[in-house]
Amino acid sequence: MFNKLLKSMLPALGLLIAVAGFAQGKQFKALLFTKTNGFHHESINEGVDAIRKLGERHFFDVSWQEDPGQFNDRNLEQYAVIIFLNTTGDILNDEQQAAFERFIKSGKGFVGIHSASDTEYDWEWYTKLVGHMFHIHPAIQTARLKVLDRKFPGLEYMPDTQLWTDEWYEF
Repeated sequence: MFNKLLKSMLPALGLLIAVAGFAQGKQFKALLFTKTNGFHHESINEGVDAIRKLGERHFFDVSWQEDPGQFNDRNLEQYAVIIFLNTTGDILNDEQQAAFERFIKSGKGFVGIHSASDTEYDWEWYTKLVGHMFHIHPAIQTARLKVLDRKFPGLEYMPDTQLWTDEWYEF
């Protein structure tokens, strides 16, 4: 009786395993871009490693590139998001900028990390995308951070206030 029950359950178990495997598959692909044409942060490789680990943990692929030639419609269509990690200076030509604009206007995503706001100063569209451009930063210093909205993603478990030493940008 048990063998008969087990045999009848095998197809369902196989389907369940297949569906679970599919659910654990890669959800999307991210272009991680680290081109610099100005200050080059020594922490770029550590940032790349951290984002790759996030990809492994949260099931997305990460393609690390420094070649601005990657910014064309055909290549960008494979990505759901472009991440600028510590980019600096003028890094894309007019054609590459146009491809990036079309990518964003198609509904795909952008994440700018750290000096992404120290990139492409003469490109008005990019400035609007980023919000503001980096102006200066004083010496590394400690500041008191206060959580104002616990519902903001990532702040749920932060203390009400904490001291944080960092490089604070002025915009």
